[in-house]
Amino acid sequence: MKKLVKSAVVFTSLAFIGVSATMITEKASAASTETVQSVDDQSIYIPQGVRDGTATEEHDGFEDGTNSVLKSVPLLRATTGYPDVNSYIKSNKFSTASIEKQLKSQFPKFNYRNGYGKPEGVVIHETANNSSTIEGEISYMSRNYNNAFVHSFVDKSRIIQIHPTENGVWGAGQYANARFIQVELVRSKTFDEFARSINNYAYYAAYLLDQYKLPVDSAHSDGKGTVWSHDAVTRYLGGTTHTDPVSYFNQWGYNFNSFVTLINEKYKAIQASKVTYDKIEYDKGVTAYARVKTAPGNAVWTRPYKTEGAKLVNQLSVYQGKNMRILREAKTPITTWYQFSIDGKTIGWVDTRALDTFYKQSMETPANLTRYVASNKTGEAYTKFLLRTRMLDGAL
Repeated sequence: MKKLVKSAVVFTSLAFIGVSATMITEKASAASTETVQSVDDQSIYIPQGVRDGTATEEHDGFEDGTNSVLKSVPLLRATTGYPDVNSYIKSNKFSTASIEKQLKSQFPKFNYRNGYGKPEGVVIHETANNSSTIEGEISYMSRNYNNAFVHSFVDKSRIIQIHPTENGVWGAGQYANARFIQVELVRSKTFDEFARSINNYAYYAAYLLDQYKLPVDSAHSDGKGTVWSHDAVTRYLGGTTHTDPVSYFNQWGYNFNSFVTLINEKYKAIQASKVTYDKIEYDKGVTAYARVKTAPGNAVWTRPYKTEGAKLVNQLSVYQGKNMRILREAKTPITTWYQFSIDGKTIGWVDTRALDTFYKQSMETPANLTRYVASNKTGEAYTKFLLRTRMLDGAL
């Protein structure tokens, strides 16, 4: 924001400074998906505005689509009369918002210090503006990304991702920028809205940790872990001076430890909801024929049951009395499966125990046969002497 209006706004959440601009000996070219790539140059974790010298301190405030500065709203004092947030969420059985994607092509892309798609945790921010909206925050950030940008925003009813979480962002100083996914919480006007936004926020943080196979481990008290407040980044990593979301949580009678507890509950729920698939130990072509033996309790599947992608085709009883040609055999931890066809049409997979297999190659026994060749025939062989009769010659 311009310095002549900077004093009108008093709260902020994003740290745009990693080091003073005078510490950068050489200005980088304008940030873009083509120019900001290598992690060998640590300056990529410092906002372009700082490197260019156009920003030398943290920028405060929020702007709407008209570029007018919104008046600041004083922070409400912490109140003890609010219900317990986590209990309120559970008792009301709030659902969580779906994750929307509004990826901004103008944002620079650079890897984390450990490489592409390797974040080390999540930084919890809040926007520090009582008048802003989720769309307004995104709009402002989309125009001022050279100063700061984050991965996603959350409010009482929406979760919006604006940058790939596989890449880093400029949101909490150079040290956090090199390590973490960063998400902003938009402020709420009522306790119910706050609880709903926290429910969405905890779910999204848990979702991200699960996505990157990271555990839930708070860094708020010791500077070690996967869930960081911006305040913890300031105290343990540096490169920023912000303390969000501590004060904002406090005003609703909430704290960061309770938030991590809720994240952990969401994380466990995500883990429990995952479908575990059986692995196919082998899958090979076979030649066999069978009929239905036991139809009740058996079904036909597009793939062996409980393997990934398996969908119900029909109940096995539909194929009672029909000759089945066996095409393939597969083994899973449960049993062995046959893929079969009827009248040349592939139907699906069925448990071999439900079939009566009346022919397969293993049933054949070796036989020694003598073949005879007729002297006056070419390319023909017979298992017995060829006897010519007047009947065969048409004499009778």
